[in-house]
Amino acid sequence: MEQYVQDYLNQLNVAPQLQGLALISALYKAHIATFPFNSANVILKANLSLEPEALFDRVVTNRRGGYCFEHNKVFYLALKALGFTVRPIITRVLLDGNEQNGRLHRVTLLEFQGKQYIVDVGFGVLNPRFIVPLKTTTIDAPNGRYSLEQTGEQAYRLALAPNNDQPITLYRFDLSEFTEMDCNIGHFYSSQHENAAFVNNLVVSRIMDNERILIRNNQVTFFDDAHNQQEVFTITSAKQLHSLLTEQCLVGLTFAQTQTLFEFINRER
Repeated sequence: MEQYVQDYLNQLNVAPQLQGLALISALYKAHIATFPFNSANVILKANLSLEPEALFDRVVTNRRGGYCFEHNKVFYLALKALGFTVRPIITRVLLDGNEQNGRLHRVTLLEFQGKQYIVDVGFGVLNPRFIVPLKTTTIDAPNGRYSLEQTGEQAYRLALAPNNDQPITLYRFDLSEFTEMDCNIGHFYSSQHENAAFVNNLVVSRIMDNERILIRNNQVTFFDDAHNQQEVFTITSAKQLHSLLTEQCLVGLTFAQTQTLFEFINRER
């Protein structure tokens, strides 16, 4: 495990003199820019083991990406190896407005110098570019204003007000005890259930300092957050999709795998 974590840190190329929250913040920004969020592995029916060695091989070594149960576990294991106090939390995603959605999004609760923070590198294109203090707060970002609201003794809601748009609640959560088995159950549903979003949709994203890219089925959106602009294009060929996946999103896929994905996004729905 020590070598896997070291390889991960080497790929992120973060200044070695950083410590504490500065180190975590630098690793965080580097992670979401380097390792793509994507559901391609689900569609390709890859083996999605969450055992640490298999997970690091898939996400870090082979650049195959993944979603929250993969990205946030990698980050959690790295923080734990670096000596930080962390534990998993599972949230309810509320993008569709349904307050009763199941707990299907893994994040990390960090405790550092008497304070707590939410660390989330696995929420896709709406992912914050920073760790979030666990208190009622608002934080301005290139793509809008994030706000965390405490709604109960141990209950919270994270929302985003995109630039020039209405606020949306990303997810809600509490500080209940969660185990890796709880995460495994959510991961199994997200990758196997016939109604799960990632089973039915190709979703790929990458987040840089002032730019984001999102592939959702046969459309790609380029976000220029510095100028509050975006461009949307239709993906018309496997060659175009492969270029977007490998060159723009840094996903490690073969052209044959991309052809399978292209057929999937153009199937009759």
